[in-house]
Amino acid sequence: MKIYNNWWLDEVEKLILDFADRYSLIYSKTEREISASFEIGCFLSLISFYEQKGCEASPQNTDLNGDYRYLTTPNGNPANFSYVQIKKNKELFQIRQQVRIKSHLDPDIAFTPDLIVIVENSVINGQIDPDYANGKRRFFCVDSSHVIAAHECKSMNPFPELLISFIGMVIAGHFWIQDYDPSNPKYGFHLAPTLFVGGTARSLHIRMVEALKRVYPINIILGMHSGTWNLLQNDNLILL
Repeated sequence: MKIYNNWWLDEVEKLILDFADRYSLIYSKTEREISASFEIGCFLSLISFYEQKGCEASPQNTDLNGDYRYLTTPNGNPANFSYVQIKKNKELFQIRQQVRIKSHLDPDIAFTPDLIVIVENSVINGQIDPDYANGKRRFFCVDSSHVIAAHECKSMNPFPELLISFIGMVIAGHFWIQDYDPSNPKYGFHLAPTLFVGGTARSLHIRMVEALKRVYPINIILGMHSGTWNLLQNDNLILL
């Protein structure tokens, strides 16, 4: 099934092609689920955000043909897929897709955000767990102590349970949130944990979004299907 049935998908493809062109990569168009395309659009918007903040972005681990290999499911080995390295002054970070986080709350709490920003040289362990895939595949994860921000991408309309589930991800996936001090950001240029939502919200849900942003160091960006791919168009973003 071709996915070109909503205009925002054309905008995402333009982002993908522009990314490939700027970094001399090859973009191979395949059949994709709409959610995967939405995730890639959010991923590229996040890269553009960092570039507009004065960071250098460079694709890593492309294949011999110059293809950038997007990882859009939690089942792949991160070592076999590409990622983007972010450089700010002398500090290095990585933006990756679909890397599982092992929580600081308990080692048996693990989940896979759509996008993740981690410090350079973070170890992504791959261990055999008999309770995962019958022990036939390695269980890959990064410790939450290495996580700067985890982001989630939902190509749907927002609803209360979606918003609350994102809060659970924020609490379980960010070691630093225990000592978060909004008056003293550690970096000052990282996007705080963000829920990217394709659809728009009703007034009641918008009030809930604003309330959650007052309580937690998060961003909830609505209406991305309508063309809010330039994240700096949002003038009230929370940065870390």
